[in-house]
Amino acid sequence: MLVELALNNLLIVDQAKLQPGQGLCAITGETGAGKSLLLDALALVAGARGDAGLVGPTADHCLVTAVIQVDSERAAAVEAVCGVAIDRAESQVILRRRISANGRSQAWINDVPVTVAALRQAADLLIAIHAQHEPLRLAEPARQVAVLDAYGGHDTAAYGAAQARWIAASNDQRELAEGGRGSVRELEFLRFQLQELDALGPRAGEVAELEARQRLLSEAGQWRDAAAEAAAVLGEGDRCVHRQLGRIAKRLTGAPDEGLHQVAEACRQAADLVADAAARASDAGERLADDPAELARISDRLDAWNALLRKHGPGEADLIAAHTSLAARAEALANLDEHLAKAAAEVVAARAECLRLGAELARARTTAFARLAAEVHQRLAKLGLAQARLSLTGSDTAEPTALGTVRQEFLVSTNPGFPAGPLGSVASGGESARLSLALAAALANQDGTPLLVFDEVDSGVGGRLAGAIGAALRELGAGRTVLCVTHAPHLAASAARQYVVRKEQGSDRTRTRVEEVSGDHRQAELAEMLGGGIEARRQAAALMAAGGAAR
Repeated sequence: MLVELALNNLLIVDQAKLQPGQGLCAITGETGAGKSLLLDALALVAGARGDAGLVGPTADHCLVTAVIQVDSERAAAVEAVCGVAIDRAESQVILRRRISANGRSQAWINDVPVTVAALRQAADLLIAIHAQHEPLRLAEPARQVAVLDAYGGHDTAAYGAAQARWIAASNDQRELAEGGRGSVRELEFLRFQLQELDALGPRAGEVAELEARQRLLSEAGQWRDAAAEAAAVLGEGDRCVHRQLGRIAKRLTGAPDEGLHQVAEACRQAADLVADAAARASDAGERLADDPAELARISDRLDAWNALLRKHGPGEADLIAAHTSLAARAEALANLDEHLAKAAAEVVAARAECLRLGAELARARTTAFARLAAEVHQRLAKLGLAQARLSLTGSDTAEPTALGTVRQEFLVSTNPGFPAGPLGSVASGGESARLSLALAAALANQDGTPLLVFDEVDSGVGGRLAGAIGAALRELGAGRTVLCVTHAPHLAASAARQYVVRKEQGSDRTRTRVEEVSGDHRQAELAEMLGGGIEARRQAAALMAAGGAAR
């Protein structure tokens, strides 16, 4: 529901604040008093275009704020479209719009700056304006099928998934076909690249192994001399380390001193280690023979690696991945006709599934429309449009769309003998507003929009019908706010609250003031709407009693 609507410096409204709350709220006032400014204000916070002409004559900006109470489901939906967190404890969405005198437009949702587009998306979930000069809210076929799905409780997920599969299959087929252009030339080049890679046969870790082996062979003489020297010093000749350690151990054996005994034992152990080291050095020296052929083979192998790394590198992993990828691409091109046939079959199958599910969905929507239309016709009769008839047209789409495979659209005829046409194009302003009211009332349980606005819904009707319209609006206001701009006292008396818009001429300029009336003041206002006088006051009292208005 609309908790509060605040206006500042909007044309001739210096400041105004409405707190309609839940239920029907009537906006009344003489023609030209400025009632339309309240609609302009709501349109601004709903994301309509704004310009500097809306700013009051003495202000540098105008500001409109709407505070709307929502349930948790609606709060989540608003969050999803605008990305602004909604506090679930308060469950209020605050829409704010500022237009500067220089034409700059700013928007906020719960004090978070947003684009006007984001404001519009959020407001679309919160506010529905049914005005004579505004497009009918349900005029768009997309909204109409959404209404039918909600009204009929249809599960559209299966069709949505099928359509997504068809789109994916179609994209795959197109990409495969486009990728196949010039495939012969590409395949020849791929095979050339693969021939080089296959000849190399790259293996992870091989480069490091080759480089280590190359370094060892390149320095074989140097390391062989070092090994020979180590073997000689450690284990060859009378003065080698091994023999000297043995002599020391022998000389100290049997010494009475425990410390010398330990030295002898340590020397014997060291002599054993040295002997082992000398043997290892000798063996290594023998293995480090010059092998020019092996060195040349390794160099050639590394050259081959480096040449291909420059093409597919920079690293081993990149080259190996390229090898795998090129092989897969070559295989795909080699079997392109087979893949294209498979892709085409998948598109045909996905499209057939879309058509099957789309036809089921269209039949379900047709059934739901029949029930909806019957309810709307009953309501239209009470609203003075007994001859109006809703119908549903359908035509197959060229391809599966997000809405289905049958384009279904509401048509309406308000006068017998005249052809039906799209909503909003064949009805007058007042008829269009009453049609909106009948639809909104029939869909009240499915459409939880917290704020509905009706402008001149009573246009061209008498007191009896105005009372019926008021009753319908009052019923629609259960659990939400319904704002109604009206000149009809019968309708105004049906409202839970009434705000009066007055134009006042001050010493410096004209201003518009908005005030809530109740009790005797409201009775007086209704009497003025009825023409004034004692009899009008009695009629006003009767209307208030009949309409349930607060006294």
